[in-house]
Amino acid sequence: MHNPEHVYLFLGPEIGQKTDEILKIQKTFQTQAGVNPELHKFYPYDTSISEVISLMKNGSLFSNYKFVTFMNIEELKKDDIAELIEYIKSPGAECTLFLVTDKNSVDKKITSAIPKKSVRIFWELFENQKKSWISGFFKKEHITITNDAIDMILEMVENNTNDMRNACSKLSIFFGENTRIEEEDIENFIYHSKEENVFTLFKKIALADFSSSVEILHKIALSGEGSPVQLISGLQWQFRKLLTLSQFFSKQYSREEALSKAQIRGKRNQQTYIDGLRNYSTLKLQKIIVLIAKYDIMARELNKDNHLILMELFIYYCVTKKGSLPENYRT
Repeated sequence: MHNPEHVYLFLGPEIGQKTDEILKIQKTFQTQAGVNPELHKFYPYDTSISEVISLMKNGSLFSNYKFVTFMNIEELKKDDIAELIEYIKSPGAECTLFLVTDKNSVDKKITSAIPKKSVRIFWELFENQKKSWISGFFKKEHITITNDAIDMILEMVENNTNDMRNACSKLSIFFGENTRIEEEDIENFIYHSKEENVFTLFKKIALADFSSSVEILHKIALSGEGSPVQLISGLQWQFRKLLTLSQFFSKQYSREEALSKAQIRGKRNQQTYIDGLRNYSTLKLQKIIVLIAKYDIMARELNKDNHLILMELFIYYCVTKKGSLPENYRT
């Protein structure tokens, strides 16, 4: 039996293909070894590298092999990197470590410590590849989907197959086999399903409705759908679109032209952004983009026990203060 490498470094923005490759390696080992390995996943803001290394080097009562995935390794501090490199030089005999980042590169000390055959960059798909991926997904599910509906899905999700798969899976379950999905169906699903998400959250934030925004945040937290990092990323993407739309309006484009150039589709979706323009000026939106960057860092560094209050504060400074922070936040 050919065991997997002890350490892999997976880089790049294509989350879905990275996830697929990790699962493939794990499944191949499980099939060949005939045992169920332990599976662990950690983040720098949640678990120290020392704890992870201790787990990898120590034996287990439950399995004779472990797969450990360590996410967002670009956030490791200098001392953490030194400790990690020491482990890479002498890894645990019965363990495989996946080092994962959405960035295209990490500290050169890490890259040079890992054999080139175990380092891979997963690039974002081209636009035509994304459309083909979505079309192929629904074809397998025996569902017809229009080109306009595909375009809207691509506007509503992050540009990676992991998020596309999650969105398409929910749609396929909702609509079922032998159906036809059009652009309006996507919009109705997003805004009228009982499930709260980053889009319904943004809708209330766009209306500057603080209490409803917090209420939706709590529902999302209770459902376990979306970490603060994912929510902030989704809101950042939508606020950038809103800023782009605001800038087109400031250049005297008509409503239709501005929405088209900003690639904002669907009547209800367009109305959300128009509502946002009524409540947030271009200057305020620029401040909110800076605010989002600050909270993204804090979300990655804080323990998960503090994530909900962090997001409540974020919404407060976003909706009520329009991106303005107290002086002591700017240090």
